[in-house]
Amino acid sequence: MISVPNALPIPSLCRISSTIISQKRFRRRVAGLGPYNLVYTLAKDGSLDSATVEKIAQAYRDANFVEKKIHDFPEPGTQYTENSRRFGMVGIKIGMLPQWGTKGERMLCTAIHFPDNQVVDVVDPDTWYKTSLVGKRKAFGRFGPLYKVTVGAKNIAPYFLGSEPLGIFKKWGIEPKEYLGSFLTSEDALVKPGTKLDVRHFNIGQYVSVSGKTIDWGFQGAMHRWGFRGMPALRTTKSHRRVGSIGSKGDARVWPGKRMPGHMGFEWRQMGGLEVIRINPIENVIYVKGNVPGDNQYPVIISDFMIDDKRVVNPPFPTFLPTIEEENEIAEDVTKYEKMDSDKSFKLYGYENVKTPIYDIISKDIYNPKIFNFNSPSVVFTEADEKKSAARDKMRAKIAKVKK
Repeated sequence: MISVPNALPIPSLCRISSTIISQKRFRRRVAGLGPYNLVYTLAKDGSLDSATVEKIAQAYRDANFVEKKIHDFPEPGTQYTENSRRFGMVGIKIGMLPQWGTKGERMLCTAIHFPDNQVVDVVDPDTWYKTSLVGKRKAFGRFGPLYKVTVGAKNIAPYFLGSEPLGIFKKWGIEPKEYLGSFLTSEDALVKPGTKLDVRHFNIGQYVSVSGKTIDWGFQGAMHRWGFRGMPALRTTKSHRRVGSIGSKGDARVWPGKRMPGHMGFEWRQMGGLEVIRINPIENVIYVKGNVPGDNQYPVIISDFMIDDKRVVNPPFPTFLPTIEEENEIAEDVTKYEKMDSDKSFKLYGYENVKTPIYDIISKDIYNPKIFNFNSPSVVFTEADEKKSAARDKMRAKIAKVKK
């Protein structure tokens, strides 16, 4: 292994004439031809021997791809500050359903499931800056150096992935995940790769940002895609749903950004300031007030909302780490649900596949104080209500006497 001094650039290890590395005609241009690709090209043409190629390639890897081990990670912080940036979680949109407030108001909410969330990889700012174009823009910004934390969700069989994606999971010995999401994280909010995440990473009542891809509608016309009114349907020939004139008389061209028929949907959208109103820690499901981009079973990325009055305050930092007693209790509940036979009351109606009563699944839900909990009584009478009812009865008696 060769150690490369900082003052000596890697291309200077071999003296190559400019005629060898010149771009040939009628070949696909490669943007940003790095030293490693250059060495591979020269070795393929026979300009360098195998020993020199291996030395240069190893030197390039040592200088740019230094992997941080777990013991090299900084210790996580214990207190959340204004400059702290937590990582988020990756979930799957289940669907929408209503919740009810304490005064009977209806709130339409979105249920999001977080299956098998786990920290997959952590990249320090220096390495991220050197190895990624995105890192050059985001690793060092106005908030200081930020780490790239990758979170995975939903376990998947290894043979569904190629050798390159599997390298990330083999690096830390983590089970492969189907969905991945990356987050900008400050140094005091880091956790070691392989850490399992709980849905209580978010607090009841806090506001979150949810990013996802919108519903894919395919190729659609201008009326559906942009909401055009359309032309008159009477006395027209196949033009009542068309765009009409696109205003290209002067320059005889279509201006960029012109609203016309085309592919609709399946684009990244972000909804910010959505309130968490209910959490199910057993099944790792949260209920968010409002709508979320995407269709059912679409993956979404959720993180803390960091703007204005809805900024997160005192969240679990760096993440929620359940105690041993809580982990054992939830594990016992899950095992009990899996082994539970079908309920007798459901068998009477022909439902043989129901193994877990719904009450047992939601028995440990955490509710926002704004939400009505169905375990609590719907009507509560106080002494003030009793006095009011007596006054009303006297009034009715007076009215009855007058009518007589």
